Amino acid sequence: MNIRTILAATTVILAASAASAQTPGVTPAQTLTRAQLTQKIEADFKASDTNGDGRISKAEIQAALQRRAAQATTAIHQQQQAEFNKLDTNKDGRLTLAEYQAGTAITVRPEAVDRRLQQLDTNRDNAVTAAEFRAVMLGEFDKLDTNKEGVLSAQEAGGNR
Repeated sequence: MNIRTILAATTVILAASAASAQTPGVTPAQTLTRAQLTQKIEADFKASDTNGDGRISKAEIQAALQRRAAQATTAIHQQQQAEFNKLDTNKDGRLTLAEYQAGTAITVRPEAVDRRLQQLDTNRDNAVTAAEFRAVMLGEFDKLDTNKEGVLSAQEAGGNR
């Protein structure tokens, strides 16, 4: 097995490992040193070389990827179960539409309200008049109307700013 084959196999294994290790809500490490990567590569190679011959065969790569896929599937199922448990507020093992909707409701954060008030309240008196509202909203229209014809095309309205 040449060095390119080993690097390709290691890259595939590392990619699968990274994908399976990343679960929503978990932030990966911010830095990775060359020494840490070297340790990871060595550990992954050793774990993949199940017959200990110093080479990773196609069958060993397949087995390693299948192990990582099974680990990722387990992690996803655990996350789904945790989310289900969070939404199942009466703990009866079933989700009603009301439970699902309550768990997926969008809430307005106070900072969003403050930010919008700052955008609309041009004279900074903590109230938005009809004139301020109209001026800001028409200003947004004018920014989007890049060809200045007074009509928003689908392309312009799509946010190509």
